[in-house]
Amino acid sequence: MSYLNSPRLTFNGDFQSDVSTVNNDTAHYNNETFKPSFQIPSDSNDPNGWWNPEGGAVFNFLNCKVSQLTFEDGTVKSDPGSDMILGQFVGGPEGRPTGKMVDLDPDQQGVSALWCVQLRLFTASNELLFQGDIATTAFRDLQFRQTDGGKTNGQPLGGTWTSVMTNVQWGEKALASSPFLQKLKEVTHENKLSINLNAFGYHYNHSQDGRFSLGRILGSIGPWFKGEPDTFLPGRRLYGLVGLRGPAYFRISNFITEPETKRLTVDFGSSFPIADALGCISLTTPLLLGVAKIPVNQGPAQEATYITPTDFLKIGPVEYKTGSADWLNQTGGIVSFSNLPDLTFSSLTHNQLLLVSPSASTPGQLAIIARESVEGLYVRADNFVQRLDTDDESTIAFYAYRWGKPFANSAINVTLDSPTADTPLGPNNPISIVYGNNYPSDGLKFASGIFTDQQGLACLKILGKAIHSPRKYIDGQVYTLQYTLETYPNDYNDFAMMRDIIAVHLRDQFDVPEPPTWEAIKSTLIQYSNLYPIMSKYLVNLSDPVDLKLKKARLLFAFKQPITNTMHMPVTRDLSKAKREAIIKWLEYGELPEANDPTNENPPVPISQNPLGAGTPLTESQQDYRNVIKAKNGSMPSFPVIQNLFENL
Repeated sequence: MSYLNSPRLTFNGDFQSDVSTVNNDTAHYNNETFKPSFQIPSDSNDPNGWWNPEGGAVFNFLNCKVSQLTFEDGTVKSDPGSDMILGQFVGGPEGRPTGKMVDLDPDQQGVSALWCVQLRLFTASNELLFQGDIATTAFRDLQFRQTDGGKTNGQPLGGTWTSVMTNVQWGEKALASSPFLQKLKEVTHENKLSINLNAFGYHYNHSQDGRFSLGRILGSIGPWFKGEPDTFLPGRRLYGLVGLRGPAYFRISNFITEPETKRLTVDFGSSFPIADALGCISLTTPLLLGVAKIPVNQGPAQEATYITPTDFLKIGPVEYKTGSADWLNQTGGIVSFSNLPDLTFSSLTHNQLLLVSPSASTPGQLAIIARESVEGLYVRADNFVQRLDTDDESTIAFYAYRWGKPFANSAINVTLDSPTADTPLGPNNPISIVYGNNYPSDGLKFASGIFTDQQGLACLKILGKAIHSPRKYIDGQVYTLQYTLETYPNDYNDFAMMRDIIAVHLRDQFDVPEPPTWEAIKSTLIQYSNLYPIMSKYLVNLSDPVDLKLKKARLLFAFKQPITNTMHMPVTRDLSKAKREAIIKWLEYGELPEANDPTNENPPVPISQNPLGAGTPLTESQQDYRNVIKAKNGSMPSFPVIQNLFENL
């Protein structure tokens, strides 16, 4: 079961993400070249500290309401009179700080994670309907959404968080009054729920509409079953093919099939093209879903791929509404087809799903806008973002599927991505040398191949080894691991379409000195002071040992909180256990530094060297990924405005 299964709740509204942006620029981590101007907002002449230098990493739900309920028999209700939770409010926690949203590292900003986020459903009188904690999850499936090039908000991408809600509490009156909540509580396992959040339209720009730091969010909540992944849907996927005038749209869409009801349910909430940051749909192209009678293996291209109607078994039209955001807000972009004919549903269980449109340029043909992978194969890592210290070992769970069913006894190959070169000082990099990633290669130890069991599950153990400042002024190193199914044909293009990775931040080896010294922790705290001015300007000067000692009680409280606590310090969660221990010990009983005391200097450590020469080009996949991150951060100079999307296929 998943967020697409029934009973399913759909909501929409805004999210707030008050992220700090000084740390978006890798070169800002160099204490020796840091300038005060890096803590002020960007202007037309200088990027400075980017668009939100005093951000506090806050994440919260705003202006969200329940818009639709879907019951197990396929009945859909949106009238507030049909169930008391329709039209009710969705928000963040009550009586404690909000959750956080942070990147893994400045060199890995494509897996921004939600930490300590709580979701509450409540009435206008603040009566609790239910609430739960969203388990830590990083977003995936970054894809182009806006066809306006992000002109109003600064970037046109959207992304998806999928997770499990734990510690669910149910309002007693709500349970007694809502048939929907009664059924949802009855069906789900272990009092947990599956949740999916499709985010888009985030505003980097200080626009006149007052939406700075706000974005739109479409949420779906459904039952969770034991043994299923936490951070993605255990089902099937559509992959976008057409990029006639720029990037492919409908790039990734989840779907499931349910034999009991012969139902197909597709989530276009993460992929449907929108005209602006608020989700208005201007598309007028007729869209059809159906089953391919022949294998379709073409990858994304600038030219359309066609299929004849005789090779296509029609399921039905995607009945979206153009001219506003109403359809997307109401349904979350989720479409369902129940009680499919036996032949249609039987064909769908072992053939590719296609999203097509009747061709205007090639009459009698259907242009393929998106397709499922060949043989319906799908493999994905669950806990795919890792933070490791020296000698830490973590186990990553992989799930493999074929046509939505566990794919047993399948081999998964795992490889470390190629190292990236250092970027020397130059016109496009004027602040500091920026060091590469994915080295030293012996920093991580893992098996190159694993096999799935009868449930399609395979586990990979990753061990962090000692590394020594490969990036000089940034702690540790970022590693990217790629994975594929061994039996998958290389020429079918599907895994390039999936863009799934494992992202690891391995922290530097660090020995805690005894007694603790200011010199041992000084560079770390000065760096935090530089990168997060909200702390040093308004709470405590992290670069001043005297001020730190004066306010050590509140600092010790924050540094001692577990990483899963919203008060955990640092908010970025990028500090090794050893360095945190050194900071805590110094705050507790360390001495203030004496001027010009050479005994306080740290002994030199060996530094890992980059095996590549400076300026070595990125691989194609690395360059594609870097472009996506630039788009996500709004740091690309311009994005294409797409006119007449799909109209001349």
